Amino acid sequence: MSWPIGYLDKPMTRCVHFIRTSASGLIEGDIEAARGAGVRFAYWNYLDGGRDARSIASPLGSALGLEHAPYGPLPWVEFLDDLITFAYRYDGLAMVVDRANFLVSERSDELFECVEAFLHQFHHWYDQKKPCHLCFQMLEDPHVTSLFAREARRMG
Repeated sequence: MSWPIGYLDKPMTRCVHFIRTSASGLIEGDIEAARGAGVRFAYWNYLDGGRDARSIASPLGSALGLEHAPYGPLPWVEFLDDLITFAYRYDGLAMVVDRANFLVSERSDELFECVEAFLHQFHHWYDQKKPCHLCFQMLEDPHVTSLFAREARRMG
């Protein structure tokens, strides 16, 4: 699977992406178009705290700038509530989880919890015709890391 080129700024049900290509050089224009449409980008590298966290909801929520992160005993419920709040504050959201290949191999239960929480809240965005995407970068791609780290600093 490749990057959702041409779709990051669009509300669509094809919203969870597992990216195995390294054709990231093609997405810079899409990111600019999505930013222009008000889409907020959040980047998190699983290797930055994912292995040691009780749940990846906390480091992912922190990377997103969610209100209640780090989370307590029910991390995915709190994460879900925070994402729903975002749906009424922002014009769109694209979450990028880098090095997701390690997430799949080391903590697949957390991957499924993340996808389930994301899909559970998705309709809050879709009903308002706002784009909301969850992108798992499965292969190491230094361009993705550089691009989204730069994007996170710009938004941060």
